[in-house]
Amino acid sequence: MNKRKKVGVIVAMEVEMESIRAAMEAPRKTSIAGMDFYEGKVDGISVIAARCGVGKVCAAMCAQTMILKFSPDEIIGAGIAGALKGLAIGGVAIADRLYQHDYDVRAFGYPAGYIPAVKQAALGCTDSIRDALIKTAQGLLMPYATGAIVSGDSFISSDAQKEKILQDFPDAIACEMEGAAIAQVCVLNQTPFCVIRCISDNGDASSKEDYPANERAASHGSAAMVLNYIRSVAGNGLQE
Repeated sequence: MNKRKKVGVIVAMEVEMESIRAAMEAPRKTSIAGMDFYEGKVDGISVIAARCGVGKVCAAMCAQTMILKFSPDEIIGAGIAGALKGLAIGGVAIADRLYQHDYDVRAFGYPAGYIPAVKQAALGCTDSIRDALIKTAQGLLMPYATGAIVSGDSFISSDAQKEKILQDFPDAIACEMEGAAIAQVCVLNQTPFCVIRCISDNGDASSKEDYPANERAASHGSAAMVLNYIRSVAGNGLQE
């Protein structure tokens, strides 16, 4: 029997959730382990949107809970990030793969970011979702780049931190604190996924000033990407 997609969306903070929740029709809230899940519809499309909290543990808990309790057909990780290269503030990073930049078992001969649980370092996004998100950014006339997004449990706010990440992951375009954890859970559960981030700062010594100045605008840019993706793509196709 054919059914419409149910789209899962995970963000870390309330500011990243506001516009998404406001677009949902009569969202129903469920709180689990300090995380808020909102069930509703956006233009008739079923959506489960969650605020997980900051950091990889929160993100992983949220993704696994969402999969087990709400059964989304796919998950979009969204929110804001620091740029590493190729993007200005206000641009959108669309991941084709993710790494945990602070996961390090190189002492045993593995590459940077290698995760024994999945036997790889790079966590590849679902191609069809990535491509649809690229079309969404193009339709919104938002500057964007595709490439690797890296995650770790640190707010990157110095040139030294940024240079270290780029040394280990020279293809990285943005850094944040949740996406790769969502990716790992989705890979292990064989759940289609992608991660997008709107740029709030440059992941350098200016980030402590740039981030608060751009947090809300970048959050709303991320939400616009998510909502237009749901409306223009997820709602058009019928899934087996």
